[in-house]
Amino acid sequence: MEKYNLKNLGNGITESWKSFNISQINGNNVRFRVMQDITANWHSHNASDEFFYVISGIVHLDTEDGTHTLNTNELFIVPAKTKHRARVEGKATLLVIDKIE
Repeated sequence: MEKYNLKNLGNGITESWKSFNISQINGNNVRFRVMQDITANWHSHNASDEFFYVISGIVHLDTEDGTHTLNTNELFIVPAKTKHRARVEGKATLLVIDKIE
């Protein structure tokens, strides 16, 4: 068992995209992600929903249904098989939970 300080976990990360597993729960990966001035490629996940929780910053999640802007302390779940991408202007940190390998 380990405790994580999500506010400080991204300190010192300078890459525009850095994602790493911090734990697993019920077969799902719990990932910490830092994004800075980057747009992910459009993609979908056939076998897993994807949970996004914004710790800091603003994240734009583009889906087939439009753009969902997530501010600090907001969350959004992208259902499996939904085409999506994340976009960040500036810097954002997120908690992402999924079954993606």
